[in-house]
Amino acid sequence: MSHQFQLFARPAEGSLERILRTVRARGFEVQDMNVRLEGGRYHVRLRVGGRRDTGMLARQLEKLWDVEHLAALQAAPEARESMDRVSAA
Repeated sequence: MSHQFQLFARPAEGSLERILRTVRARGFEVQDMNVRLEGGRYHVRLRVGGRRDTGMLARQLEKLWDVEHLAALQAAPEARESMDRVSAA
């Protein structure tokens, strides 16, 4: 299942690497990542896949010193469509 997060992070050396390492260490794979530097901070939109609890992943990302704000967005559209197909079967 895919889940999306939006976060704002300080553009410190290694901040994006720490975010990616945390995602992988918690058992998720990065499916898509969009990063732009705006207003002196990174705006990151991240789509991850995995079967583990995303609440745990969110808590770990929030603990990173670089992360200033984190929001969990709805499950990615393709994940909802897959679930709809399974439910209809």
